[in-house]
Amino acid sequence: MLTRHVAGGTALSVLLATASLLGVAAEPAAADSAATLPITSYSDMVVDGAHRRVFISTTDNKVVVADYNGKTVAQITSEPGAAGLVLSADSSTVYVALPKADAISAIDTATLRETARYPLGVAPRHLAMTRHTIWFGYAADGSADLGSLDLDPETDPTTPPTTPPPTTPPTTPPTDAPTPTPTDTTAPSPSPSDTPSDTPTDTPTDTPSDTPTDSPSDPPVTTSPTPDATTPAPPAPFAADTPTRTTNGAVVTLGQGGPHTWSTAPMLASSPGNPDVVAAGTPVQSPMELQVYNVSSGHAEPQAYRWNANNAGNMQDIALSADGKQVLVASGAPYFQQAYRTSDLADDGRYTTEAYPNAVAVAPDGTIAAGIDGAYEPDVYIFRPRSDHRVRTYDFGVVGNPGTASALVAGGLAWAPDSSRLFAVTADVYGQHPTLRVLTDPTKSVTAVTVSAPSTAKRATKITVSGKLTATTAFPAGAKVTVTRTDLTSPKGTSLGAKSVAANGTFSFTDTPTTGGGVTYTATYAGDATHTAGSGKRVVQVSRLATAASVKTNRATYAYGSTATVTGHLGKTGKSRVLSIWAQPAGGQKKLVKSAKVNAAGDLKVTYRLSRNTTFWASFAGDAVSAPKSVARSVGTQVSVSLAVSGNYGKGKVGSTSYYWFHKKKSALFTTHMTYANGRSQRLDLQVYYKGRWYSSGSEYFRLAITGTSRVGLAGPGESGIRARVRAVYVKGSSGDRLNTTTSTGWKYLYYTN
Repeated sequence: MLTRHVAGGTALSVLLATASLLGVAAEPAAADSAATLPITSYSDMVVDGAHRRVFISTTDNKVVVADYNGKTVAQITSEPGAAGLVLSADSSTVYVALPKADAISAIDTATLRETARYPLGVAPRHLAMTRHTIWFGYAADGSADLGSLDLDPETDPTTPPTTPPPTTPPTTPPTDAPTPTPTDTTAPSPSPSDTPSDTPTDTPTDTPSDTPTDSPSDPPVTTSPTPDATTPAPPAPFAADTPTRTTNGAVVTLGQGGPHTWSTAPMLASSPGNPDVVAAGTPVQSPMELQVYNVSSGHAEPQAYRWNANNAGNMQDIALSADGKQVLVASGAPYFQQAYRTSDLADDGRYTTEAYPNAVAVAPDGTIAAGIDGAYEPDVYIFRPRSDHRVRTYDFGVVGNPGTASALVAGGLAWAPDSSRLFAVTADVYGQHPTLRVLTDPTKSVTAVTVSAPSTAKRATKITVSGKLTATTAFPAGAKVTVTRTDLTSPKGTSLGAKSVAANGTFSFTDTPTTGGGVTYTATYAGDATHTAGSGKRVVQVSRLATAASVKTNRATYAYGSTATVTGHLGKTGKSRVLSIWAQPAGGQKKLVKSAKVNAAGDLKVTYRLSRNTTFWASFAGDAVSAPKSVARSVGTQVSVSLAVSGNYGKGKVGSTSYYWFHKKKSALFTTHMTYANGRSQRLDLQVYYKGRWYSSGSEYFRLAITGTSRVGLAGPGESGIRARVRAVYVKGSSGDRLNTTTSTGWKYLYYTN
C-alpha cells in the first residue's frame, strides 16, 4: 500500500444527487472507462484492492465509494470537510481527515460505515501512514504543524529518542531561508493558473529558464526566493513537553514539525518501502519548501530540509517512490515532476511532462504516474522508476455539450494495489462534469500494428504482406504476430499462423489468395508483460471475372396503378447464382423487391405496382470468381387525371364530335381531379376552331388542392357559333415536380349558341 497526500479541493459541479449506502461487487473493466461523480469538490483518493473499491473524499462533507469500473456504489455522509485519506495496511479501514470537525474518522471498508472518530483539537488536512501511526498536517489558531495519531501506542518505545538517526549529520539549516507568511488553511488549493489570495504575490527574481515568463498561467509566487538551499535538518530530539493526549485508545501528539515553522498544513507522503520516513511540503506556496522526517521512533525527527529547490513553486502533489528513496513532487513550475533523494533532498532525476504539473502517484511496483493541468497536451504520463522515458500517455479529450477540454484535477491520481489500473479524477475547464476515469493496463506501452500489402492483386497470384510493431518500449525477443485472412470464401477468417517479429519490430510473409474481391489480412499481437495487445489490417482487392447481367420491363410507360413485369438476367458466374431485384420510386427509398436464385435460363422475374416513375436494378453481389454487377432500367408512370365540364344546357354533335352546348354568355366550369403531390399544379390548355383548324388560345397552371382537385371557370364569348376545346395536363417538371411522366386528359369540346 502506498499512502500519500493530495492537494486541496478544486471546485466541481454537482451532476449526481444520491446513491445508496451499500457495497456492490464489481467486475474488472475490460477497457478504459469513465463515470460521472456525485461531487462538487475533490480532496483525495485511495484504492482498496481487497474490496475492489475507490474512496474519494470531497469537501461536500462526504466520501464517495466507486467500483473498479468507476460507478458510484455508495456515499458516506456526515464527514465534515472530508480531506486527506489513508488506507490501513490490511485494507480494513479508511481514515479520513475532517478539518471541519478537528478529527480523523475511521471507516470500515467492508460495511462502508464510520466505526470511530478521533478528536484532535486541530484541523487535519493531509494524511500519511507508517506502520500503525497516522501522520497529519494540520492548522490551528493561525499556525500549522505536523501531528501524529498512534493507533497502537503499546508497541511504541517506552522512552522517546533523544538522538537523530545515525545517517543524519548534525548541521544547521540555512539562516537565510525565509519563513513564509501563514496562509488561510481553510481555502482550497488553486489551479496553476490562479494566484492564491492568502499568499504574497511578489515576483521571484530567478524565474526558472524552462518556464515561460509571459504565460498568464505561471504559478503564483509568495516571496522572493533565496538561493536553493539543501541541507540535512538539525538534530531535534522529541521534546518531553510536546503535547500528547489519549483519544479513543489512540495517542495524539501535536507540534512534531521540529524547529521548522509551516505556513499552512503541510502535504505528506509515505511508502511501505521505507516506513521510517515521512516527506512533507508546503502546498501552493512559492518558492517551494520540503522537509523529510525520520519516524522510526514513533516521533518525527527532522532528517533533511530544502528551500526553493529547482526554483519550484505552487506545489500541487507529493509522493514517495515505492522503495522510499525518492521524494516526488508535482508543482506548477518547473514543467517536470521533480525527484529528490530522501536522505538529503538533493536532486535525484526528473520525470518530464508538460506545463503545470499537478499530480504524481506511485504504483506498488514502482511505476510512476505524472499528471498535468493541460488542455491541449496529454494529461497523464507513465514512467518506469528512475527513467525519464515515457511508457505511455493518456489524453482525456473533451466532455459535455458543447465540448470543453477535460483536465486532471490537482492530485487526482491513484493506483490499484496490483498496478493493473490507474484511477484519475477530471473536470472540464469550468470545474464541471467531475469524472472518475479508470485506466486499464497503465504500466504497459501501447502497441501499434501496421500492415502493408499491394492495394490490388490478381487472383491465384503470390503477394507479399509485411508489417511492423511499434511502441515506446522495445518488444521482447521472440515476439510473434498471428495473421488471419478474411475473404468471401471464409468470412469468419482463416488462420495463416504465427509470424516472427524481427528485432526492429518488422515482420513479413507471402500468400496466394484464390478468392477474388476484398481480401483482408489482419495481424494481431497478443501483448506481453510490458505491452498492450494490438492489431492492424490491410485490404487487398483481388481481381475477379467480369459478370454479365441485364434487366428489362414489359413496357416503357405505365398507367397510374398498373403493374410492371420486371425480368433480371444473370450470365455465367462462379458458385453464386443469386440475383436481387430492387425498385426505387421517384422521390422514394430504394427497396429490395426479391432476392433469389435465377432459373435455368438465368432469369428472375418479379411484378411491381407503379404509382410514380420508377428505376429497377438487377444486382449480383459477386462471388469468389465473378465480380459484382448491377444494371438499371427506368420506366415512366402516368398520373391519374380526369376533367369534368359543367354549366352547359345540353350536349350534341357537330359532325361526328360530341360537344357541350352553352349559351353564348354562359360561363363554363372545368373540374380537374389529379393524383396529388405536394406543390403540384395542373395545366389547362384552351384552343379555338377557326376556318377548319384548331388554334391555341392559351395555357395556364392552377394549383391542386390537397384533395387533388382544381376548379376553373371560363366566361362565355358573348357571340354564337364559337367552337372551343379544353384539356387538363400534368407536365413533368413544369407542374411542380418530376415524380411522374407527362399525362393529359382527352379534349373536351364546347359549342356556344344564342
